[in-house]
Amino acid sequence: MHIRRLFFRNVRNHAETELYAASRVNVITGLNGQGKTSILEALSLCTLTRSFVASQDVALLRRGEKNMIARIEGVSDYSAPRRIEVVWSHEGGKKITLDESPAANSAQIIGAVPTVVLFPDLKAITGGPPIHRRRFLDLVLSQAKRKYLEDLIQYRRLLKQRNAVLSEARKRGKGIDAALLESWDEGLVDRGARLMYERTKFLRKFEPILRETAEEVALGADEIGVEYTPDSVAGTVDSVNEYRDTLWLRSKEVRGREVRRGTTLFGPHRDDFRMMINGGDVRISASQGQHKTLLIGLKVAEFHYLARQCAETPLILLDDIFGDLDAYRAERVYDITRNLAQVFITVVSFDMLPFLRSRDLAPDDAHYEVERGRIGTTHYGSGFTKPEKSLPNGNSRFNVPDSNSTKTVKNEA
Repeated sequence: MHIRRLFFRNVRNHAETELYAASRVNVITGLNGQGKTSILEALSLCTLTRSFVASQDVALLRRGEKNMIARIEGVSDYSAPRRIEVVWSHEGGKKITLDESPAANSAQIIGAVPTVVLFPDLKAITGGPPIHRRRFLDLVLSQAKRKYLEDLIQYRRLLKQRNAVLSEARKRGKGIDAALLESWDEGLVDRGARLMYERTKFLRKFEPILRETAEEVALGADEIGVEYTPDSVAGTVDSVNEYRDTLWLRSKEVRGREVRRGTTLFGPHRDDFRMMINGGDVRISASQGQHKTLLIGLKVAEFHYLARQCAETPLILLDDIFGDLDAYRAERVYDITRNLAQVFITVVSFDMLPFLRSRDLAPDDAHYEVERGRIGTTHYGSGFTKPEKSLPNGNSRFNVPDSNSTKTVKNEA
């Protein structure tokens, strides 16, 4: 997928922004708090239907405004035009349009433009608690398989309802009707078993990809391993039915404790997976440098997996990661990602990309300077071609170069 245009209004500190994207690397610079990450959040809102930073859509809304909009236009790997628009308001909630047709839900959008995001907080995937690794699994699989996402949505809904029943029983200090609880269990177990089976299959496919990419990004001779540790399961499980039987048994074993604690104590929401370097758990034995390199390898492997499963080249968003990397790793990340796909990078300044300061802007690259929620000066490489028409209602705030020469464009607004 190649994003040609991004337009968004009332997102964070941006009143209205329109960006014409270069086909390869798009570097966004600016001081902290000026609105760099907001550009990537607007992209994420369109491709993943949510921000990769904020847990709620309302957190993206510009202060004092009632609604926001984000829109992308681009071309798929098969040269088909693609347009996604997300509108959110207090009154109407979220409304999504895919190629001019209203989408019934997020499941219709997620995976249409597969997206790989890397930002500093994701270091918790390799070194933090299990919830961060489950989120990684869910995001990758939700983009690769719509059925997984649908099962995940239903599982979370049933889990929330079941926990409410258990919590109420705990507050009352009385037992719970077994038949009532089992009415929730049937759907929870069925969907939970399917989720766990898909996670099993995924990690088996993912491990060899991760080994290859980890070596590519500089882990060298280190042996990388991945081991799924599903909740309540001992040994190897190779079918949905086996997971289903295991979860049913576990649901009976923990029922008394669940009532006392007021929460569900079995299922895929308690899963984890271990990552190992040379046989040792990375959470215990890995150095800081190994953690960084493994996370990069994990994200590059995610890219390759999604590219194969979705039959569409993923978009890559790198938010403020270069400040945490030494010069060697920073240049490796840049070179690897720019050769894979269209990339959007945020950094405070080019001083954080020393390997670029001595290079001319590549023909298919661009540099945007952001200040106070606006894109100011924009630099395009010699290969940049102006799109045929502006975004509807885009109200472009800057001119775009018409020729194929390298130009600098100043926002006059």
